[in-house]
Amino acid sequence: MKNASWTSITLILAFAVLIAMCHGKSMILVSDFSQTFGVTPAHASWIVSAVALVAALASPVVTWLISLVGERRAIVFGLLTAGSMSLLGSQATLFPVLLVLRVLEGAGYISVVLACLALLVHTTEGVRRVRALAFWSVASPLGGAIAIFLVSPFVGGAWGGWRTVFGGHALILFALLILTPALPARNLTRQSERKTFAQVFQIYRNPSIIRLAAAVGAPLTVALGLVTVVPHYFLNVFQVRPETIGLVSTLGILSSVLAGGVAGYVVTSRVGGFAVVFGALAGVGLEILFFIPGIGVETGIAAKILQGFFGSFVSAWVFTNIPRMAPKGDVLGAGGIAEQFLYLSMFLGPLVLFPLYTLESRLPFFIALAVGNLLPLFLLPLGTRRKTSPQETEATASFATLRADET
Repeated sequence: MKNASWTSITLILAFAVLIAMCHGKSMILVSDFSQTFGVTPAHASWIVSAVALVAALASPVVTWLISLVGERRAIVFGLLTAGSMSLLGSQATLFPVLLVLRVLEGAGYISVVLACLALLVHTTEGVRRVRALAFWSVASPLGGAIAIFLVSPFVGGAWGGWRTVFGGHALILFALLILTPALPARNLTRQSERKTFAQVFQIYRNPSIIRLAAAVGAPLTVALGLVTVVPHYFLNVFQVRPETIGLVSTLGILSSVLAGGVAGYVVTSRVGGFAVVFGALAGVGLEILFFIPGIGVETGIAAKILQGFFGSFVSAWVFTNIPRMAPKGDVLGAGGIAEQFLYLSMFLGPLVLFPLYTLESRLPFFIALAVGNLLPLFLLPLGTRRKTSPQETEATASFATLRADET
């Protein structure tokens, strides 16, 4: 396989970032939905969660469809679906109608995301693939950060600012269609990745896929759960202004994006495995330090920003393991499982972590932070074993032959 140019790779990654941006446009609009439709904030939050839930549930089927129709067609279909549903959503007058449209919008998003990931792994190999996948791991938080920045001015709009957001993001999705001719036109999925519908769910029987799913889901469940916990802690414990929270969140996300770029180079070096272990331990230590009672505000802010780097370093390394953990070369299937558990983490993170945070004792919360961030180290190969020289390999082989002859 010949590696694609960095221009092509950048275009694919740009699609992923922009899709994450459009997907995350509703994150800070829950109050606006609640006021517009006269529902409780808890009900209104389903406008946010519905996209992640349907994306997670639909991933295996969408992966199968991509193998049939090809990546570019799946991207075009996804953009048309998501854009149309977002545009219709901007005109919705009933809450159930908007919720259904968001479900269909989520199906369009996952089609684009999985097709872009398939293109990324099918058009790269070796070190270039590792570096591309490392940045892929931070495409979602980067898109989310852009969404918050762009949507913030429309929050609380007297004339339904959220409708402008939905309409504007629909236009962005339609505009992306102009760039699709620059993507490969032919179906690049391999024969090992094409299967009948009856075989779609057999991939879950593979132990390496289960390990990959857990390695993706554990740290991201913690990270995405902290999205709701950290602002609450900043406001009620550190008692900082909301503007400060936004600034710290932005710096933390930029730190994680930097980690994605750095990780692609570090994990391919001789010290890659040891760097991953150090990053995981440092990330957990900084996360726990942030929640220890009595630390100063400046210390907490610095810990949170630095944790964004080290925590994302581990996630980037996990995503670079997708090709290695793919059963029988089914990289498309393995990538689909990884994305499925990423979206499940978006849905489950706040539900799992916030109740632990509210307990009287912080110990269960700290244990969850440690387990979630360190679990991937025990599930995926770190690559820290010393490479044997040709002389050592020959000596080992000769010794094995000698013992066989004796037997």
